[in-house]
Amino acid sequence: MKCKEERTTKKLNERLCFCVLIAYIILGLALFKDYNISTDEPNERETMYVNLNYVLTHLGREAMEVQELDTYSEKYYGIFCQMPTAIFEIGHKGLQYIYYGRHLYTFLFCLLGYLAFFFVCKRLFGSYLMGMLGAIMVAFYPRFFAEQFYNIKDMFFVSIFMISMWITVKLIDSNFSRGGVLAFSFIVAVATNVRIVGIIFLILLIGYIWIALILSRVTETVEHNLNFRKCIGLTVALCLLYWGFLVLITPITWQAPVRNIIEMFAEFMDYDNWSGAIIFAGRNWGKDELPWYYVPGWMLVSVPIWYLLFIIFTFAICLKKFIVIIKMKRKIILEAAFRHKYLIWCLCLVGIPWLGIVINHATLYGGWRHCYFMLPPLILFSLHGIDYLRRKGNAAKYAGRIFILLGFCIQAIWIIRNHPHEMVYFNNVGKQWAAGFDRDYWHMGELQAYQYIAANDKSEKLTINTSGTKSFINLLDENEKNRIEITDQPLYYIETYRGKIGNEFEMEGYEEFYSIIIDGFKVTTVMKKTNNSL
Repeated sequence: MKCKEERTTKKLNERLCFCVLIAYIILGLALFKDYNISTDEPNERETMYVNLNYVLTHLGREAMEVQELDTYSEKYYGIFCQMPTAIFEIGHKGLQYIYYGRHLYTFLFCLLGYLAFFFVCKRLFGSYLMGMLGAIMVAFYPRFFAEQFYNIKDMFFVSIFMISMWITVKLIDSNFSRGGVLAFSFIVAVATNVRIVGIIFLILLIGYIWIALILSRVTETVEHNLNFRKCIGLTVALCLLYWGFLVLITPITWQAPVRNIIEMFAEFMDYDNWSGAIIFAGRNWGKDELPWYYVPGWMLVSVPIWYLLFIIFTFAICLKKFIVIIKMKRKIILEAAFRHKYLIWCLCLVGIPWLGIVINHATLYGGWRHCYFMLPPLILFSLHGIDYLRRKGNAAKYAGRIFILLGFCIQAIWIIRNHPHEMVYFNNVGKQWAAGFDRDYWHMGELQAYQYIAANDKSEKLTINTSGTKSFINLLDENEKNRIEITDQPLYYIETYRGKIGNEFEMEGYEEFYSIIIDGFKVTTVMKKTNNSL
């Protein structure tokens, strides 16, 4: 009878997860046209063309009228995951079609990451509901919710990072099967192609293999039947396959694989090709001045408070267990560390890159988007605390469920109310100081600002200028494009507050006409020329 009830519950949970997946796909299909073109999208499209031209010319095709990859300033930017977007270029259907197609592709690629994270959580906690909870916590983080449509660099890395997490767990479960080693090497190479931080999966796995060998020698724990010869073989195979796949999917490395791979890592270990303003904690910082707490500071003000509370709760549980274990024998400490390897893994996936950033004074800008990949491991870490409550008595279990449900409801309401500006989300504490942080660094508000101008000014011509990229024009139809005239002395000026502190923007001869305000701080302001300035 009990087995029958378990099978029934399992089927219901499977159907629930499937329904949530279908609902999320439908939601994405309904919303992917709501967002503007981000600052980096035209650059990423150009990089895709330059790499595609390099590949096609090596296959004997006629060269396109684009810059040569060897002399291209962004030649080391990995573009493998973006190559499929070339399909939207076929048929010359216009930039609106191309960019909307890229937004849809970005959403679907992120969806693959959410699915991978679902399987990681389901496997580690043995529960469909825990898997779904983990995936939803990632997907419904408000900043991710917006950027999953247009942030084709950072969100791609978040997605491939989660896929790498899943493939790592699968490889360990398979006892390092040949197919698992091959799949792992390829996925981690793809992750490195997107961001060099992806190599951390290879480093941690090789470390795990050798720790598992040592553990089997000093304790009675035998997890993978490893011996010295097998560890050497796995290490060599993983490194060679990883290097081979990385060269294969990175065209700039084809002519001199060793030298160019080294140069690629050197380029991004000390990236120095950006010199814009970084607004953090009410101050304008130079890229070499950022404090060690820059990333933790951003997390504290822009990650939902209930996520943070569960992370802290899990830390408290781990600390309590550590104090108990440390009083025991050395072998027990090693065995306990091995039993909780995925907890330690989560901390390493966050802590090691952060320490690398601090020590190397890495260039960070645009909020904490370069470190978005840290959120899934932190969520997985927090799920251990939630699972602890789930396994406790009914009071703790139901209190945890109510807290989670309340957190999701508040988040969902915020997303609905502030759509499509979820990318400027600050939590209930952080929003008090949001005007002292970078906000619309992608200039996404330009599109909504123009739409407001067009709806309230029926003039045949609209003279406009902006502080941003003006890429929103590529999403307009021909009649709207013809209506716009970009001039140095426009009737309307759109300010998106990138690199600015505070809520007030003044412009001589202009007055505020309209502002997009989120939680009391301005995201975008339209300034209109005053009558005495006409």
